[in-house]
Amino acid sequence: MKNALVILAGGKGSRFGQEIPKQFYYFNNNNIINMFLSKLDWKLFDLIVLSVNKEFRNIIINNSKFIENKDKVCFSNPGITRQKSSFNALKKLEKSKIKNVLIHDVARPFCTNKLIKKIINKLKKNDNAIPYVQYNDRQVIKSNKQDTKVLSLQTPQGFSYNLIYKAHKNLRNYVFSDDCGLIQKMDKKIFFIKGEITNIKITYPEDLTFFKLFNKIIIKSGIGYDIHRIDKSSKSGLKICGIKLPYSKLVGHSDADVGFHAICDSIFGALSMRDIGYHFPNTDPKWKNADSSKFITFCKNKLSEKRFNIINLDINIITEKPKINKYVSLMKNKISKLLQINKKIISIKATTNEKIGFIGNGEGIAAEAIVQISNENFN
Repeated sequence: MKNALVILAGGKGSRFGQEIPKQFYYFNNNNIINMFLSKLDWKLFDLIVLSVNKEFRNIIINNSKFIENKDKVCFSNPGITRQKSSFNALKKLEKSKIKNVLIHDVARPFCTNKLIKKIINKLKKNDNAIPYVQYNDRQVIKSNKQDTKVLSLQTPQGFSYNLIYKAHKNLRNYVFSDDCGLIQKMDKKIFFIKGEITNIKITYPEDLTFFKLFNKIIIKSGIGYDIHRIDKSSKSGLKICGIKLPYSKLVGHSDADVGFHAICDSIFGALSMRDIGYHFPNTDPKWKNADSSKFITFCKNKLSEKRFNIINLDINIITEKPKINKYVSLMKNKISKLLQINKKIISIKATTNEKIGFIGNGEGIAAEAIVQISNENFN
């Protein structure tokens, strides 16, 4: 199934009150359109059409995500109305055998990939998917003060390509404020999905307050440490960072994976969320012999909830035996898959305790981890 994305960025933004259209207005070395392009998960789409005036295209072509994906991108010329801009972009897809298309106003740069994925999934069974939010404030109709339910529609709006293209061709003499309006005019059933409160539209200069808030880069660090005793009566069962090693297992309530436990504690620390024992207590039979990859997945979900990415992960394994060098690549692959991060930002090192103490005597294995997380380019 081919998916396409249309990004409408041809508006003049007259209400924004600046000489340059709002989507190209720079603030803190970034602008609205490049902020959205940098956050976008480009893998979700086979083709992307950018509706941008020629005089501003040079602002986009140096974006790193654009450069990486330039083979799937084309430009279209904006029209004198939003509707005509959308139609011009859809024409660019006419011969591409596109199944579904999402149409997005670039003035909503805070739209997340999570919402985009929800729309794409909705289109698997329906020919449209329209996000909305319903505000808690009381709404009234000025004429009679009657309470009413108001749905505020957002973009991106998803459609079967054939449906929306046909709608644009047949309803060119009408004027609609969004693409959903055309579908409603055709008396088609609208399939609504919940949008995002944070998916606001930048319209006025004062809206830059939100842009400043979302564009502020935060970097946090966390440290984790774990140690377990070796069960010398066993011959196998050792797991470190999700990989089984041919050595005596460690004693613990779960699988005693010191590597994963240290990583979890480092993430919890960076998020100010207590420690692994608080979230997965060893007094709870639910976690008896549990696979510690479940704990890592929990941490990954918490990072997403709080809108943070891992930007570096440094792990140190402290043990006399076994040697782990030949397992490092496997460990990195496992961690990368579970946390959905690039292997290049993972470091795994090993050291001994120089025959000193509990670990030096071969009675235990420890691990420590330091993580850095950031809200920059959150997906």
